[in-house]
Amino acid sequence: MPVTRLRWTFLLLLATVGASRTYGQTNTLTPNEVKEGWTLLFDGKQMDQWRGAYATTFPTRGWIVQNSELRGEFSNGMEAGDGGDIVTKKIYQNFDMVFDWKLGSGGNSGVKYFVEERQPKPVGSQPGYEYQIIDDANYIYEGKHLDPPKKTAAIYDVIPANKPDTAMNIWHTSRIRVRGNHIEHWLDGKQVLDVERTSSAFKEGVEKSKFHSYPNFASLTSGHILLQDHGHNVAFRNIKIKELE
Repeated sequence: MPVTRLRWTFLLLLATVGASRTYGQTNTLTPNEVKEGWTLLFDGKQMDQWRGAYATTFPTRGWIVQNSELRGEFSNGMEAGDGGDIVTKKIYQNFDMVFDWKLGSGGNSGVKYFVEERQPKPVGSQPGYEYQIIDDANYIYEGKHLDPPKKTAAIYDVIPANKPDTAMNIWHTSRIRVRGNHIEHWLDGKQVLDVERTSSAFKEGVEKSKFHSYPNFASLTSGHILLQDHGHNVAFRNIKIKELE
């Protein structure tokens, strides 16, 4: 091999190794991300930035941290659904959030934002804008396959995502970006939803959804971020957020 080619091969190998060490670590931030204002919501060990929804402490059942993952699953004598939803202790308004997730076959979960914990506590999960996570192809709802607004990466029951059905039992990376009335959902590096809450499509989506009677649902401005315990196997990691001006 010529010396010049050998040198470039060596430099490429060094760059690849360096990138894997810097960017391949789970639940960490790169130096650039720290400079840009990103923070971790889960470090792979502690849940000190989370608590149970409508609670002051983190659930003692239903959620576990294992192998640097946050899991809601059937294991160690705990059943998914036992712990209930969990929320960030902090309230967010304008933000960019990235997270990895993996869902079991036939599963259902979601990441909600602008969750207010209104009183009295509603039956079931507190409403909010939900980045839907579900087994698109196999989940049966009310006796039929899912409508587009109920599939993965949709604003659940309001705005569908533009994408094919999402495979289960593998890791995916999602992104939620909210600034003012503008909302974006991303899945595996592709933007799959882009909507203004002032648009007729969003207003019509809310009106047709089960949230149509929830006061001011179309104009929520801030709230907690919620991970949904829907009674199915789900795992999260690399949860990070950047607040936007």
